[in-house]
Amino acid sequence: MKKDVWLTISSQQQFAGCDEENINLQTAATLYERGGKYYIAYEESELTGLEGTKTTVKLDGKSVALIRTGTFPSHMLFSEDERHVGLYQTPVGSEMTIATHTSRVHNTIGEDGGHLIIDYTVEVDNSLMGEHHFEMTVSTKPNIQVV
Repeated sequence: MKKDVWLTISSQQQFAGCDEENINLQTAATLYERGGKYYIAYEESELTGLEGTKTTVKLDGKSVALIRTGTFPSHMLFSEDERHVGLYQTPVGSEMTIATHTSRVHNTIGEDGGHLIIDYTVEVDNSLMGEHHFEMTVSTKPNIQVV
């Protein structure tokens, strides 16, 4: 199974001492299933600051891997009530070791689309850097908003 889908992504990030940052994005993607797991692949754009990067989201029940290849490679793992350490390539070219602690993973994505919610914190050098709320809706039709 492989199909073209639309992603609606909403992300809120709160870093210590900074205003909340909100990102809302809609993009075309590919949804496929392999070995009982679902995958979503899409190209990042200038809007996200990750132009030239391909993002693949691997969904395995309550575990989600976010794998980026290309200009800004990284690998982050989100599992409910677990802490994971990974590498992150910054837009200025340096690599950081970061840890995520995931408090919630809600995943209903299947062959007809669905919804993913991840709440997590990020640590750099064992210091809490911020709290994140990520939502992704996968649909077989674009979500067109009339203004």
